[in-house]
Amino acid sequence: MIEFWSNVLLLAVIFDILFGEPPQFLHPVVWMGKIINLFVGAAPRSHRKIYGLIMVFFCVGITVLIGYALELAGTGILAIVITAYFLKSSFSIRMLLVSAIRIQRDLETGNIEKVRRDLKTFVGRDTSHLNMHQSASAVIESLAESFVDGILSPLLYYLLFGLPGVLAYRMINTLDSMVGYKKEPFAQLGYAAARLDDVVNIVPARISVSFIFIASVFFGKPLDAIRTCMHDHNKTASPNSGWSMAAVSGALNVRLEKIGYHVLGSNYSDPESFHIKKAINLVGFSSFLVIAGIYFIGKIPLIG
Repeated sequence: MIEFWSNVLLLAVIFDILFGEPPQFLHPVVWMGKIINLFVGAAPRSHRKIYGLIMVFFCVGITVLIGYALELAGTGILAIVITAYFLKSSFSIRMLLVSAIRIQRDLETGNIEKVRRDLKTFVGRDTSHLNMHQSASAVIESLAESFVDGILSPLLYYLLFGLPGVLAYRMINTLDSMVGYKKEPFAQLGYAAARLDDVVNIVPARISVSFIFIASVFFGKPLDAIRTCMHDHNKTASPNSGWSMAAVSGALNVRLEKIGYHVLGSNYSDPESFHIKKAINLVGFSSFLVIAGIYFIGKIPLIG
């Protein structure tokens, strides 16, 4: 079983590096989104908070059942490939880093209008008036935040709970991204999804600092990463995103600002386009550390 577990993890990473994201019609996360939309479309006008809780229960339950069903396929080659495919769909390293590289290149050439357009699919804020420093900040923040919910968290839940655990995590995260807003029409409907997403990311967000610290030895300033994280991690609206973002801010000695919301590393200078490349190296190496660490921990018989 340990051999199966490790083969699945390595194959999933290879899938991500070589192929990136699968086509939308074959992407399990897109399927999750369609399930969520079915529940959203049937949502009542009243008792929306209770309905939102029921929606979370059923959506997560469906993914857990699918995960267990896939695990019943056995441990043969076909089972390894199928399980690796579903595991890969839960995290995205190549797409995250490649998207950041493209925006960095456009910033270097001064193509700010293209940067603003591309940022719309990269971050969840209004990008229409961002200048070059603010755009660089948005990319770096997204890299840091996505390191947790797009890489570390799913792989950690796979380590702990196998395929049902990682699919459940991805469903929770997808629910939060689709309905977990503080404003209507999702303030009540998405309340349970947003709170549950906060809960499942509590531990990974804090663990992320250790990986960023180690990576900072090679690609930044490790002591500044810790100092800034301890000082600024609670300045973001999310109880979790500030940990990795503040750590990256300190590691790179850059000021990260989401206008009207937060400023991390206020004593540092504004980021330039070359800081995005440094952030890519930092998050990329941190991701490698996560994969290596989880792989070797998973080889321990008690866990594997």
